[in-house]
Amino acid sequence: MASIADDWRSVFDVVRQPVWAVDATHTVRYANPAAAEALGHGGPSELLGYDGRLGPVPDHASRGEGALTRSDGTLLPVEWTRLPLPPASGDAALTLYLFQPLAERTPRDRTPQPPGAPLRLLAHRQAARERQYAGALQYDVQERLVRALLGLNMARQELGTTSSPGAELLHDAVRDTEEALAGVRKVTDALSPGALRAGGLPAALAALARRHPGRVTVSGTLTGRLPQLIETHGYLLAAEAVERALDHADADHVQVTTDHGPELVITVTDNGTEPVTATDLAILSALTERATSLDGTLTARHTPGTGTTLTASIPLRPTQGVNTSM
Repeated sequence: MASIADDWRSVFDVVRQPVWAVDATHTVRYANPAAAEALGHGGPSELLGYDGRLGPVPDHASRGEGALTRSDGTLLPVEWTRLPLPPASGDAALTLYLFQPLAERTPRDRTPQPPGAPLRLLAHRQAARERQYAGALQYDVQERLVRALLGLNMARQELGTTSSPGAELLHDAVRDTEEALAGVRKVTDALSPGALRAGGLPAALAALARRHPGRVTVSGTLTGRLPQLIETHGYLLAAEAVERALDHADADHVQVTTDHGPELVITVTDNGTEPVTATDLAILSALTERATSLDGTLTARHTPGTGTTLTASIPLRPTQGVNTSM
């Protein structure tokens, strides 16, 4: 049975772009965590053995459009890129597919900007730009780096185990490209993580918790999609509050709760120290400004011996309600 070598797994497992590899029968033999997340599965293993056909695809085509089926039966329109994957020793060749959800290429929130001061409008435009830049990094830049890494590894395989200056240069190039990929992932997550763009605020907060195992947990009644503006500001507010608790308040645990009703209520509770330093107060001021930019409010309450609770309440006007079709 076809498999994917460990050196390829080390690259694709951490790529934020959905990726899978199929054998000659179009059966999925490898899927990365991003693919499982985009399709609503609990893990990559649930996609193994999946029919990876994307419709009638000409043999010569390296790019195209199609649709993937989510776990709930709905379709996810995607743009795909196809690359041959060199086989590991003794294994059959695989074909690698990198996917970009088509919905990410155009704005999905056309809600009029709320009235307010120029600084508020500037905050909204900056959030939109960050989301756009993150998408370009995740799909365009990351895909080019993955293609470069594939080529470098194929060249390294052609050289074999022979020690030479050329082999050492290739080894360094592979290492530098892997580090560049890690840098792209870090910047993308800081701007607007792929989970936010693909699955909304609940998915992005779940991904945030996975980056801090045992220290951050999430819960709440919000399950659907919100307008991009609210999702982006809401995620950044929660992420910045979590960072403050872990890095500045020495918290051991942070609980993030998102509840949906007439308002979106984001509650971040930690067991850390009281926010009294200049850095803490500056962060709280920035968080308050972010909530205010959405006509919302932020309150902070510290209980000695227990911790700090930050609560952001963001009104959802009728045109800003949950949109599950995004």
